[in-house]
Amino acid sequence: MTNYTIEGTTKRYQRNCNCTYPDFTPNQNDLYLFGCEFEFYIDTTRYTVSEAIESLTQNLYLLTHADILVDEISVPNSTDKNHCMQIKPDISLEDNGIEISVPISTKAGIVHFIQNISPLIAKYGYTNKETGFHIHMSTRQKSSSHIDFYRFMILCDHANLLSSWKPREGYSQNVMDILSTHPKHDARVIKTKKGTVWNLEKIDTHHIEIKSIGGRNYHLETERIIKEFEAYTDYFAQATGAMTDAHKRLLQVHKKRVDTLSKQKKSDFANALHEAGILDTRTS
Repeated sequence: MTNYTIEGTTKRYQRNCNCTYPDFTPNQNDLYLFGCEFEFYIDTTRYTVSEAIESLTQNLYLLTHADILVDEISVPNSTDKNHCMQIKPDISLEDNGIEISVPISTKAGIVHFIQNISPLIAKYGYTNKETGFHIHMSTRQKSSSHIDFYRFMILCDHANLLSSWKPREGYSQNVMDILSTHPKHDARVIKTKKGTVWNLEKIDTHHIEIKSIGGRNYHLETERIIKEFEAYTDYFAQATGAMTDAHKRLLQVHKKRVDTLSKQKKSDFANALHEAGILDTRTS
């Protein structure tokens, strides 16, 4: 795979039509769309950044039917970039920090990428407290699909998904912690260059990003990541469906918990949910 075209500072490698893996591009019958991002550092004691990226590109070429966009300087701005595999700098990391983002995919596709990209991180780089694995979930139908993001948050919190990994204050903070040990102002002391610290963020009315997974050596816990990803997909589906009695009971317990808080802490919680996009209005 030596041929590529140039788009600004981005190299575009044409799709591998002979990829031996299935094509994980969603079809019209799929209700949900998925994506993920791997943040990590290149091990510059063994490789230059350019050497590592060249080898990573060759390895990724074998894993996907999508075009690959490679940029060592800035984030690609191609109109179809979300349908491409991307290797790009991560602005929240230092100079040798990069991110691999996968094309919009199916649930099975995300599992495939987790299983095959994690070993590449181990070979060419490392992860630390600054790095994370991000999950994107959305509904295919933007106009007709309603997602109860608040219910999704409560379901994930009840399953301990949002606090499963070691806290990474300043890199990805759990908004639910405000109800217990971490006031909002403490959580925001080390705000990242990304402009947010919350590990759930509503991107728009049909799309949420989950940033709860990460930390030192997260890439070595492949099976754990897959298990949690699959749990998130289940709760996302529940958040797009009818409210069940079990859901109502969880929300009632949560409401009672919130009702016991001071006025200031209630305000902190509501404002944090507003910042994360989970609530549409800010409470003063």
